[in-house]
Amino acid sequence: MRWSAQVIRFGAPVVGFAYGSVVALSFHHRASAPLWLVWAFFAIAATTASGALFTYGLNRWRELTGLSTLRVREVIWPVAALVGVSLALMNVTVFASGPSLPNMSSWVANQLGTGLVGMFGIVAAIPGAGAMFGVWRVASRDVLQGTKGEQVDLLLALRRLLQRLLAAAGSVVALVAFSAGTWWLLEHSLKTGYGTNPPQFVLVFGAFGSVIVGVVYGPAWTALQRHGRLLCEAMYPLRSLDQQDAILSRAADRQKLEQILGLDQSIISDLQAGLVILAPLLASAVGAFLPH
Repeated sequence: MRWSAQVIRFGAPVVGFAYGSVVALSFHHRASAPLWLVWAFFAIAATTASGALFTYGLNRWRELTGLSTLRVREVIWPVAALVGVSLALMNVTVFASGPSLPNMSSWVANQLGTGLVGMFGIVAAIPGAGAMFGVWRVASRDVLQGTKGEQVDLLLALRRLLQRLLAAAGSVVALVAFSAGTWWLLEHSLKTGYGTNPPQFVLVFGAFGSVIVGVVYGPAWTALQRHGRLLCEAMYPLRSLDQQDAILSRAADRQKLEQILGLDQSIISDLQAGLVILAPLLASAVGAFLPH
């Protein structure tokens, strides 16, 4: 069992590289497309990083279960629902294009540039999403076990784990968005019927990935903030004090603990720090949708 787990962890990036290579080589106009190599590079990089994210998510799940008792069945339903909805939304334009279901060849043709890469990233992110939802489940429990010091230590560990998962997922989202951008350039460099998507397509694709990560990150972040504030109130209560010096001293200590636990950070600032593609998206979205 342990040997098979090691094979999965080391083999996932290799599978991602092979999958991306097959997707890139499936493009039939390579000879007449000078930008094919650029798109192929980003597509393979995105799928390889997705495979690495699969391994990283498994490792973080093991780390999380070492911090607190947690079972797979506690997170399987929200993860399954999110993956199912995400995959359905990525294929909605294909299935809405006509009354009949598309055959395999037309589906691959429609999804070659971005869909196949993005869908692989969504499936590979399942362990990481499970770990994020696991953080939410642990942090949302009404009573954390142990002393107040142990509770602070657990909240710090959960926050560090969540931020590392956000950074890893953000890197994959960025690579997938870059592959979508290079695919758009590749489409418009050809004169063979490609290039039907507007330039805003790249922003929408990047925003879609950012929203998926935000949906998973949001509940865990909220639960950590809520439990952190409850712990700060329990450790440094202010309402019972009446002396000014005592109030200032305890308020200063409480503020230090809030900063240590990251309670002074907003979810937007955390997402901007973890999702490297979010800041460029926000900066260019307005200009991209204005009429020229």
